Amino acid sequence: MKLRAYIVSLLVALATMSVAAPRYSTGGVSHWLGISLTGVEATPILDKKTDAYAKAGGGGQLTLLYELHKGHFFFNAGLGADYIVTNCALDAYHDEFPRVDFTGEPVLYRYVYSDLKEQQTQVRILLPVQFGYRFGRWVYAGLGATVRFQPIMNKTVTTARMFTEGEYERFIQPIRNAPAYDYRAEAEYKGNSLVRSATNEVALEAEVGARIPLKAVQMRIGAYVGYDLPLQSYNAKRANMTLIDYTEDPKIRFNSLLDSPVLNKDAQRVRAGLRVTFLFNVTRKTSSCMCMND
Repeated sequence: MKLRAYIVSLLVALATMSVAAPRYSTGGVSHWLGISLTGVEATPILDKKTDAYAKAGGGGQLTLLYELHKGHFFFNAGLGADYIVTNCALDAYHDEFPRVDFTGEPVLYRYVYSDLKEQQTQVRILLPVQFGYRFGRWVYAGLGATVRFQPIMNKTVTTARMFTEGEYERFIQPIRNAPAYDYRAEAEYKGNSLVRSATNEVALEAEVGARIPLKAVQMRIGAYVGYDLPLQSYNAKRANMTLIDYTEDPKIRFNSLLDSPVLNKDAQRVRAGLRVTFLFNVTRKTSSCMCMND
């Protein structure tokens, strides 16, 4: 409820500024409304001690802005949404369990995975702020932060190849490719899940680019980088979940790498991309007052 009240209060404040502020503008200050479109390349940062590694992802952002100009300085705040796809992979992974085979002999039953890939897709609501400076007529730079709320769409798709084998003390080699004895041949498996540990995040961002001034419209084209950090600990929310759930064996279910002890680290991302911003001047010029003398 507190988070909802905060969002509503901020939206009201932005709406008030965008409508009322131009009416009371003073010399040297101008007010702008704008829209920002961003193309993103996103890469998760994973613990180097694990066998998991990151692969390139991507996405986009759409943001509505209110911006204030004072000389060469500018400040903006807005409301937006982003769509981010990130990817992780494991070349090799296995789980093993002690069992008793159909003859009563103990066996170490092993699930062997290769080429395990996970794609994580999230849609989040954004609240960005940015302070910037214009160098001359054409170049600008800005520093800011963006609050990225818990995802409103949040899913993973995992694919992997898997076979099972049984290791006996009296055999040198494990038993494989024996479906009649419950040893599965190698095949591709696929599963869907959620990132249950997903939480609110803050992104620290830097942007630099070119400004194209027009009469009533400004256009900015910039390159930016962002570093996403969780506002709460993922580990505090992460359940004690294995990467793969065998409770419904022979059906298996994949959990997210982010929720499993395989990564053993709060999820963080580095994002980079190109941002195009269109700004429309909504400053109202004050007219001179024709007053009658008493």
